Amino acid sequence: MRIAIFFSLLFIGHLVCGQNFLSWKFNDRYFSLSAGTGSVTYFGDLNPQHKISGRVKLSTLGIEARLLNHVSARIEGAYYTLQGSDSRAADGSFEQQRNLSFTSRNLEGNFQVLYYLKEYTGDYYSRWDWDPYIGVGVGITTYNPYTELLGKKYLLRPLATEPDKEYGKTTLVMPITAGIKFRVNDFANLIFELGFRYSTTDYLDDVSTTFPETYPNFTIEQLSNRRDEIKVVNQDAYDALVNGAQRGDNSSKDSYLFIGLKAEIFLPKNFLSGGNGGLKKSSVK
Repeated sequence: MRIAIFFSLLFIGHLVCGQNFLSWKFNDRYFSLSAGTGSVTYFGDLNPQHKISGRVKLSTLGIEARLLNHVSARIEGAYYTLQGSDSRAADGSFEQQRNLSFTSRNLEGNFQVLYYLKEYTGDYYSRWDWDPYIGVGVGITTYNPYTELLGKKYLLRPLATEPDKEYGKTTLVMPITAGIKFRVNDFANLIFELGFRYSTTDYLDDVSTTFPETYPNFTIEQLSNRRDEIKVVNQDAYDALVNGAQRGDNSSKDSYLFIGLKAEIFLPKNFLSGGNGGLKKSSVK
């Protein structure tokens, strides 16, 4: 994670040093607003086969400012849902016998620097018909995993399903993005984007290390170790899923992937001050 951030900062610095700032024109629009939806895939202990989700569980809203001939900056917020379940693991596997699951509805905010592979022409209305880009940044996300037992919802953080471990309500994330913008008309784009998020926690799913040696009550034990809720599909795994034994894999942090489709509109030049600027030259009589 630290190495990735270091090289990302070097990449951003190289871009800034190698570009000339645009000379902002009276009739151009450098700010744009985007909104979108899409799917979210979580990668962690409860998705061992790294299956990509096709369910729509993402909403985004962002504002972008074009800064350099190839570079822009974007601030974006997202509301999304992470889900994982051992029931989707391979038949007869350790994970299937473990039988854990979680859901988490989260908010994310991020700042990204985007690099466009094609040079900006200097006029928004004469931009490219298709415009690919990549990006890196930093963000923060909430997370609050929960599960259900006998039809009742339980928040997992306060229950301490693993020994002596308290994890926070938020974590830093590092977005790495690739996308392409398609021109719809003078004022709008359609965007397809992939956004991978590295997190700094292994507890997006409430699973990381071992089972506790003891439990304060039976309900927490049921939520921590759910092997008995299904038939025995792997005897070795069943025998290994006991107090103090390995519950998860903490060798890497959890992560997630956004696959998004967005609509983008260009904002008038003086939108911040309520002015009427930003008309195309060709439309001025």
